[in-house]
Amino acid sequence: MELEAVSLVLGALAAGGAQGLQDTASAAVQEAYARLRGLLAGRVRGDREMEAVIDDYIEAPEAWRTTLETALQESGALNDPAILGAAHHLMALHDPAYAARGQYSISIDNSSGLQVNHLGGNVQVNTFNS
Repeated sequence: MELEAVSLVLGALAAGGAQGLQDTASAAVQEAYARLRGLLAGRVRGDREMEAVIDDYIEAPEAWRTTLETALQESGALNDPAILGAAHHLMALHDPAYAARGQYSISIDNSSGLQVNHLGGNVQVNTFNS
């Protein structure tokens, strides 16, 4: 089952927020969550309202889903291969059983390059059309 980019990013934020901030979370989960948050912050740098919406979403996902979804679409974050790769990596760490069955596979169109670190192994795909 292939997830839409918005479901992947929102799911990763919710999972990382729930698990990544706990003392018992693995260092890998904490790092993956911090990376995703950092990439999103870079996309919306200077937009304090957007940064606050991300925090609000982590606290109450259902209440803030539509607002964050719109903000991610408008910022172009859902078309950013680095953000999608980071979200995929975080979801794979959060739920390895589903990731092994392809639950969190992603599809990116019109990208000339993408690198994803999946369960400790990097996969890079470059396509150059002349």
